Amino acid sequence: MLLLSPSLDSHDDEACLDLLTVTDPTEENVLSVTFTQSATDRIDLWDAHVDERPARAGIISVGEITRSASADTTSTQRPVGPLTIETVSDPDDLTDLGITLNTFLSEWGDDDNQTVACFHSLTPLLQYADLQRVFRFLHVLTGRLETSDAVAHYHMDPNAHDQQTISTLRPLFDAIVDLDEDSEWNIQ
Repeated sequence: MLLLSPSLDSHDDEACLDLLTVTDPTEENVLSVTFTQSATDRIDLWDAHVDERPARAGIISVGEITRSASADTTSTQRPVGPLTIETVSDPDDLTDLGITLNTFLSEWGDDDNQTVACFHSLTPLLQYADLQRVFRFLHVLTGRLETSDAVAHYHMDPNAHDQQTISTLRPLFDAIVDLDEDSEWNIQ
């Protein structure tokens, strides 16, 4: 699912957590890829809105923020069940990001938990890689997630991209969820 919402909108976080809790969180493996937040930010977001801990959690922190993510996470007092934090230091390295994602999916493939994934966000990814390269990366990734029976959503700020960029990526997703000016979600 492609989630079109302004980056700093609180409704974006609410929708994200709704999409990450498709079943009982204690029976989920939650994977979060973040370009703009630290691992601690992602954990704090979960803690603020979800009462239950996921069975397993993984956070892939991409780019410069990764240097502080590991330090921040070690100081957190709120364990999130088995939590693994990986870093991809170069946001332009889609191969490393893909390998890291695949490692989580492979490790979690043998349990009965529902895997749910959040990619936060395509907007900064498109700052590091051109549209065609991102399209190819997402084509492979969405196929891999589908093969793993994972439920995934991808954030994108529609105000940061032209309509052609959004239209190019649209065929990769089963659904598009768009926040309108009345803060209502429209599903296409």
